[in-house]
Amino acid sequence: MTTPRERMLARIRSGLEKNRPILEHEAAAGSHTPPTHVHPIYETDLAELFAAELRKLSAYAHVCADEEEALEVIRSILAAGEVQAAITWEDAQIGLGGLDTLLNTLGVTRHTVAIERDAGTRAAALQQLEPATACISGIDIAIAESATLVVHSGPGRPRLASLLAPIYIAIVRRDQLVRGLGEALARLKGEYARHLFAGGGALPLVTGPSRTADIEMTLALGVHGPREIHAVIV
Repeated sequence: MTTPRERMLARIRSGLEKNRPILEHEAAAGSHTPPTHVHPIYETDLAELFAAELRKLSAYAHVCADEEEALEVIRSILAAGEVQAAITWEDAQIGLGGLDTLLNTLGVTRHTVAIERDAGTRAAALQQLEPATACISGIDIAIAESATLVVHSGPGRPRLASLLAPIYIAIVRRDQLVRGLGEALARLKGEYARHLFAGGGALPLVTGPSRTADIEMTLALGVHGPREIHAVIV
């Protein structure tokens, strides 16, 4: 005797097999090239557009003239949050000169370790990261019209450096800004080809702090990830 689940799955498989020629024809006929952007183009600096959209999401954008100003902004964020430990990418992956010196001056302990998949090792490593109240990373792409940070993880780029701690600081270079998702996907394809997820890499797309509402529609920010997001645009 089959279970209701098995009968349901059997009907789905039967329907897919019956309609496969139609589905394949429609899939082949459709365009597989995403549009470079969604909203109409209007004359504005992409950094300013990104900053304006990010602020609408209850996040913080800091447009800096140079690296020195960017470091001062980071100093202020860490001091305001009384940060004593941070999860970060390696310096070579962030590419902001003077960051290590700044963290040492402020007495901020850095964690750059990757978390292993083994359950026992993973639990111990996560426990070690528990005191970290900030995370700092570079990014791959910043999508201006949705204020989305595309953060590819990999060697020297721990995924938790954009997800775990309450305060997230992302270092954004102006040449990493694109207008829309289609342009971002094209750039990722050109950069990584078929190797985007090689070695267990992940590709978080961060668009402001998470938004969660209970049955009474009381909104809470950052329940699933950082509650305070700063994009430092250099």
